[in-house]
Amino acid sequence: MIVFLDLETTGLNYHGNDEFVQIGIVDENGEVLLNSLSRPVNHKDWSAAEAVHSISPEMTKDAPTNKELSETIKNIIRDKEVIIYNLEYDVEFILDEIAVAKSAKCCMKPFAELYGEWNDYHGNYKWQKLETAARYVAHNWDGNAHDAAADCQATRSVWNYMKSIGKI
Repeated sequence: MIVFLDLETTGLNYHGNDEFVQIGIVDENGEVLLNSLSRPVNHKDWSAAEAVHSISPEMTKDAPTNKELSETIKNIIRDKEVIIYNLEYDVEFILDEIAVAKSAKCCMKPFAELYGEWNDYHGNYKWQKLETAARYVAHNWDGNAHDAAADCQATRSVWNYMKSIGKI
């Protein structure tokens, strides 16, 4: 079984003390298995990230912490193939949880190859934003970009499109 996972975070420093403020997980049929805010314990303000995903400290004040969500996440993804749009980034926030998955795969890298925009500097295909990938596959948004569950649905559309044309 395949599930799609997305996080919204307090910032980009997963090697520091940034945390996720929202997690979404949907199954291969698009059913939402988890859509939860999460209360950071290391941050009281994340204004730069809030400007992107619109999740405020006030919205998370009564939410469970990342640690409190850990067992729920593990129970959902255990022995499943987990697809994440930007795997290398998101997985750093959920290392303990992802360890119970059957596998974890990135959707962004194969999409970058499909999209075909070459990056001479890095010598590979340029990574594209999820919004670009969703537009490319004519995904109909049910919710806003940078909402974890909505981003899971977009990732699901991109993954299924690439699968349908034999790119994954």
